[in-house]
Formats: sequence, structure tokens, C-alpha cells
Amino acid sequence: MRGLRYAGVASRVLFSLIIILCSLRAAAAQDSPAPAPSTQSAPAASQPGGPPREPEAEDSPAPATLRGPLILDLRYDEDYSYLDGPPDSYRKDLFDPIKNIHLDDNWRLTLGGEIKGRLESETNTRFGAREPASDTFFLHRELLHADLRYRKLFRVFVQGVNAMKEDRDLPQVTGMENRFDVYQLFADLRVLGEETPLTLRIGRQELALGRQRLVSTLEWSNDRRKFDGVDLLWRDERLNLDFFYLRPVPVNLAEGLQRKPDEYREEAHFYGAYATYKGLPRHEIDFYAMGLNDTGRSLNANGRTGDLTIMTLGCRLGGRTGAFDYDTELAGQWGTFASDVVQAWMWAADGGYTVAALPWTPRIGAGFDYAGGDRNPRDGAHQTFNPLFPFGHNYLGFLDLVGRSNILASNVNLTLKPHKDVTARLAYHTFWLDSETDALYNAGGLAIRRNARGFFGREVGDELDLTIAWQIDVHSSVLFGYSHFWCDNFIRDTGPDRDADLIYIQYALKF
Repeated sequence: MRGLRYAGVASRVLFSLIIILCSLRAAAAQDSPAPAPSTQSAPAASQPGGPPREPEAEDSPAPATLRGPLILDLRYDEDYSYLDGPPDSYRKDLFDPIKNIHLDDNWRLTLGGEIKGRLESETNTRFGAREPASDTFFLHRELLHADLRYRKLFRVFVQGVNAMKEDRDLPQVTGMENRFDVYQLFADLRVLGEETPLTLRIGRQELALGRQRLVSTLEWSNDRRKFDGVDLLWRDERLNLDFFYLRPVPVNLAEGLQRKPDEYREEAHFYGAYATYKGLPRHEIDFYAMGLNDTGRSLNANGRTGDLTIMTLGCRLGGRTGAFDYDTELAGQWGTFASDVVQAWMWAADGGYTVAALPWTPRIGAGFDYAGGDRNPRDGAHQTFNPLFPFGHNYLGFLDLVGRSNILASNVNLTLKPHKDVTARLAYHTFWLDSETDALYNAGGLAIRRNARGFFGREVGDELDLTIAWQIDVHSSVLFGYSHFWCDNFIRDTGPDRDADLIYIQYALKF
């Protein structure tokens, strides 16, 4: 135990030193001449509430036409082929020697990784229903990957993970630890030849679809989400298509963290098709059909235990017109859960207006989220929406007390850029239950409060989220955040009702 305590202290000291060194590096860079902007293409702006889009490397002055490293959330989508050009055709980067390594005329190898640490302090995240009510702990994650490619025809991607927690007094929860495991391992094959962008992917892999409301990598978690299975992908300038059959891979805490490798859930089958049309400039249109079968005999909203078989059909429209950006998504679910017939819906919308002429480039935004709840536990219908594999954190508050089931939520938000590398965002959320007789579900889909007779109203509470993100350079970033939740009638009348708080600071280095 003493060794673990010393290891935790050492981790926090190292984390603090890294932040200080990177801060000094950034301060020194700001005293040097500003580099010219790059024209390298960048991914779409991040979703409301999420981390800012990763900017390109800006470590040295360079002509506007030069390319440079662009680090993505899905690391296997990164492209370093520009390093094959003449030395004066791209901007130099510290990690160029481990990218696009020529093993021979046909084989290329790229190496990379991530070091991330987050210090969190939470208070009353169960509204005072457990002790200790407060806890301060440190999470850190190390990822290393290798991407081996044979021209455009074939590649193998492998990624290892070590995710750990230090000094947490509250019980262990899923997503905090996964010690020295294989996180991703898959092979890609262009089945119709290397010039046709149809790829068969087999193995352990991440999956992020659309704006990640229903299928996400769960980046906030210390151990990101992964699946085992098969994905058939089409990627070109106008259309993205995914046809997949996958099995979720949890970290089973009941079997101990030392059991390796992690195994997929034999009871769960996730399959479907997802299409994104990009032919309209500055807009995207998504259509999807996704099925989930789970024979793990789960408990449904009506108190019945049994198998789950649902199909989710939905569409999404998002984009930007002038200074206005928007995103909206609609989905319905049908099937069976235990002995009940599933009939559930969700709808979400976000929009904002950016005033580029004002100092700090303010963006004023608003959002609305609806996910159905069950009206009558005795009518044979199950109307609680199943959020599948979501990233609700970005849409329904950073405290993760509210998930995309039986909820009506609205938010107003303000985003400011006091510096080109700093983004500050303030969001105020208000939550109500859709159905008084159904439960309040958290971001993990667990029912945390219920009053089956519906006596205590729908008002759940309000949450304030403040985030300040500093993109030091293309490789490193700092994120600070504070969140507070005010309890309303439903929480006050169903148990302990202490307001909840969360404060954190995070540093990430990606290479």
C-alpha cells in the first residue's frame, strides 16, 4: 500500500512538472515571430461542450502552403504521407522521425502515443447518498500505437493502453482503470484494390459515428470504449459508409484488473449501417439503422428482467451557414425488452451564432435534448429510450448525472476565445423528466432515482459547466473545468439532495 501511495505522489509530481515545462515552452514561443497560417485541411469544428478542435502544429514560421501534423481523435485516421514530399514541402516537427518510416519500397510504419493525466475533485456526485461525499483523485492514461501499411492495400494497427487511478477513496467504477492491455488490434484490406476506397476492417477497434450522441469512443473516460468485430467502410470526398457487426469489450471489474486480455461480451451483438453524405458544402446528412441484441437479462424500466432486442433508425442534419451553425438529430427505437414492446424516441438540436467582428469572437448557442421515458409500467410498452454507446458528457452536463433516457433538457451557452489558442465556454443546463413514473438515468444508463407512482414531479435540477481549454501546440493541451448541480423537486423528494460539484485540470500530450 505504501508503494502505491508513493507511486501516486510521483505521478502527480511528474504531471505538475510536465504542465510547468509546457507552459514555459508556450510562453517562449509567444515571444518569437508568429508563424504564417497553414492551408492544411482540418476536421470539422468540435461539437458543443466538447474539447476544441485540434489545431495544426505552429512551432515555426512556414509558407501557407506547407502541411504539418494533424492529430485526430481516431488516431488510425491520421495521414503522414506528406512526409514523402521534398523537405521544403512540409513543416518540420519533433516527431517526424517516427512517422511514415520507409521499411522498403512498399511498407511504411508510423508510431505514436499519448500521455494524459487528470486531477479531479468531486463532491456529492450521488447527492449525498454515500460516504465519503467528497473525493480527490488522479487519473492517468498512456497509449502507444503502431500503424504498419503496405501501400494503400493493407495495414495492421495495434494500440496498447495503461489506464490507472491514484488515491481514489470512493468505489472503483468502470472506465477508470485498464492496466497494460491491448486496446486496439485490427487489420484493414482494400477488397477491390488499393485505388477503390472500400475497406474491410477486422479486429478490436474504436467506433465514432456522427456527432457521437449514440456511438462514441467515450474520450472523457480514462479507458476509452472499444469493440471486437468487423466493419466494412467506404470513404471518399462525398460519402462515408459503415456496415458493421461488433461486440462491446468492457473491463470486467468483477474478474479483476489483472485478467488479460479483455474479452468481448458474449451476450451483446451490435450491428448496423451508417451513412454520411458530404456532397453539400459545409453541411452533412446522416442516415442510420443500428441493431442491438443483448441476452444478458437486463432490468427494464417496467421492472421486468429479460433479453433486449431493439432497432434504432435515425437521421441527422448539421452544418454551417455564414455565422450560424446547427446540428439536429432524430431517432426512433422498436423491438422487445423482456416481455415489453419497445416504442421509444429521441430528438436533439444545437445551434449557435458566432460574432467574428467582436473581441474574443463570441459564439452564443442553445441546445435541446429529448429522450423518451416510460409512461405506464403495466401497459406492456417500454418507452424508455436506450442511448446505446453514447457520449452524453458533451450534451447533458460534465457531471454525468443525466443520460439520454427519460429526459427533457435545455441549455444556453457562451463560447469565447480570449487568445487564438484558448477557448472558454460557459453552459447552463436545465433538466426535467419526460415521464414522472420513470427513473432518472445517469450518463452510463443506470437508474439512480425513481418514484414509480409519480408523486414528486419532473423537475430534476440545473447544472453550470465552465471549461477553459488551452491548445499549447499541436501536441499538447490543458483543460480546466468546474461544474455545479443544483437539485430540484424530484431529487429533494426522492432521497438525499445535496448539490454536486466537480473541479478538474487535465494535461494531454499526443505524438
